[in-house]
Amino acid sequence: MAQTKIKLGVTFAWWLKPYLLVLTVCCVMAGTLPDEAKLLAKIKRAMRVTVQ
Repeated sequence: MAQTKIKLGVTFAWWLKPYLLVLTVCCVMAGTLPDEAKLLAKIKRAMRVTVQ
C-alpha cells in the first residue's frame, strides 16, 4: 500500500495580532470579556490553511 504524505500549513493575516492587542486593551479598560462567537469568527477569517 502506498503512503501519501499531506502537509498542512497554517498562517494568519497580518492584522490579527494588532486586532487582538487592541481588543485586549479595550476589554481590560472596560473590565469585560470579549464576545467569544465574534472573536472566533475574526480568527477564522484571518486563518489561512494550505494543503501541500
